[in-house]
Amino acid sequence: MKRTASFVAYSGETTDELLDYPAQGQRDSLVRAFEEGLQHKLLRTGERALSKEERTVLAVRALDREVNNGGYDQFFRNTSKKFAPEIVQSLARVGCRRTANITQKAMSALSVAPLTVARIDAAMKKANGERTRQLERCDELFYGTPQGISRRLFAFIKSNRKRIRL
Repeated sequence: MKRTASFVAYSGETTDELLDYPAQGQRDSLVRAFEEGLQHKLLRTGERALSKEERTVLAVRALDREVNNGGYDQFFRNTSKKFAPEIVQSLARVGCRRTANITQKAMSALSVAPLTVARIDAAMKKANGERTRQLERCDELFYGTPQGISRRLFAFIKSNRKRIRL
């Protein structure tokens, strides 16, 4: 049973308990709570225990958080880069097609194939002015385009609530 109508912070709620909170005005907080809950689940059960839908939530949240805090460069330098091989499909899966296209351009700027964490690390260690310019352009596109990521991700979570279990 939820404590109040206003969500304060994640404290071990289940998927259904989080979805019982009204989304109006607190959708971003609820989506972050799902991310936190899934990170706890990941630590408890390991990566193999996560469903495709749960990985999608973690991947999309990682990209949104990192790009908003420091751009695509930060996404590719931090541990969130582990989601790079699946992020474009994850974004498309939740309905963020514009963001998926921008992210594909950012990944193309790395000039690595196949896209692996080791190859991303190697590419990002090398100074490359052209890559930096391309990533900055992708940042501008990301910031200048209304994304609706939290809204779409929340809708994805609701429609996949049986496969997203906290």
